[in-house]
Amino acid sequence: MQSNGLSVLVTAGGTIEDIDTVRSITNHSTGRLGSLVADEFAAGGARITYLCAESAVRPQLPPERTVTIRSAGQLAQTLECLLREQRFDCVVHSMAVSDFTPTGVLTIEGLASALQQRISGGRLSPEAVSEALASAALAPQKKITSRSGQLLLALEQTPKAIGMIKALQPDTLLVGFKLLSGVGEDELVTAGQGLIRQNGCGFVLCNDLSGIGPEEHEALLLGNSGVVGRAQTKAEIARMIFEQVCEEIGVQT
Repeated sequence: MQSNGLSVLVTAGGTIEDIDTVRSITNHSTGRLGSLVADEFAAGGARITYLCAESAVRPQLPPERTVTIRSAGQLAQTLECLLREQRFDCVVHSMAVSDFTPTGVLTIEGLASALQQRISGGRLSPEAVSEALASAALAPQKKITSRSGQLLLALEQTPKAIGMIKALQPDTLLVGFKLLSGVGEDELVTAGQGLIRQNGCGFVLCNDLSGIGPEEHEALLLGNSGVVGRAQTKAEIARMIFEQVCEEIGVQT
């Protein structure tokens, strides 16, 4: 079953955000589903660029190109470079991207002192609290000593990489992923529809954490017309995405 040499970018795995030189925060994504999607397209004759986290599962069929990243910031930079240098017929953005990244750590004493200065000046507004956090935060440059006692971790939002895909390549078919936890199908569909509207996705794979296991993976595929497919395993999801993308683009499978 040939997909006539489609050029497909697949992102996979979970990003890692460093706290210091030896500690980090991440998520549970292994990249297994992304690797299966890449294999499905490759088996159909597509040329695959696999953009993945350092520890992500790799496809069994060697991609034409594999690019690894670590953090959400690196993802945004690398994704922009790839989209500017190569045209893709489809982007399957299955990577679990961290929503927040550490900007520093704070001691209780340091934060209390910074807040006290603003309270005495009558400036305890949300902006003043933000200023206090920034002034008290210690940049995460080296290993934090275990003698520090109680610490607070300052976080800031990471760039939304998915938002740049259609901005840089308006004609690419974008497949987004939406993961929620402990919600019903109606809420899942509503969230998926929001992702379609906000980022110009052609399809969104909607799933709930409660339905995900090592191989079992309950999910529905949402298109502009509504739910276009359902799956019970990761392999079924990969096949479903492949078939729907080929049908949308007009390629025989």
